Amino acid sequence: MPTPAIRKAAPADVTEIKRVTKAAFTLYQNELNPNVKVDALSESDADILADIAKHTVFVAEDAGRLLGAIRYAMLNSGVAYVYRFAVDHGVGYIGLGSDLLKAAIADAQARGAKAITLYTNAKYFTLARYYYGKEFFVHSTDHSKGYIRALFVKELIDGAEYDITPAIKK
Repeated sequence: MPTPAIRKAAPADVTEIKRVTKAAFTLYQNELNPNVKVDALSESDADILADIAKHTVFVAEDAGRLLGAIRYAMLNSGVAYVYRFAVDHGVGYIGLGSDLLKAAIADAQARGAKAITLYTNAKYFTLARYYYGKEFFVHSTDHSKGYIRALFVKELIDGAEYDITPAIKK
């Protein structure tokens, strides 16, 4: 398979972003517990359009088919927060997620981010290993969503000071 193109999302991508996100987060929910509510599974087209308008959304596309998406928000002058990171499970392990994450990190750095953060299920070992491999570390854990979430942080500038308090509240 050729390398998918990474680009910023457009409003016309909403249906496909929703499809990929729902499929990925259904797997995520199954790793947690089918009874745990995962917010990504109940988002509307309007929610996705708002993210495209207010935040940064990248998509991976190959031959007109959307294969993944990642969203991030600048929380303050030094911290970016990644959310709704989803890759179509059917594409296999071709580095697509890494390419999306690299695009988000590079864009956040260009906008002045000193650190990038995200939450994931602390017991979903595959994801935890993935983020450790990308030089993220666990800052703290949280139980407010009904499961143990780990707040992962990747420092983008060695020795820079940053405030992740806004990410903790997500």
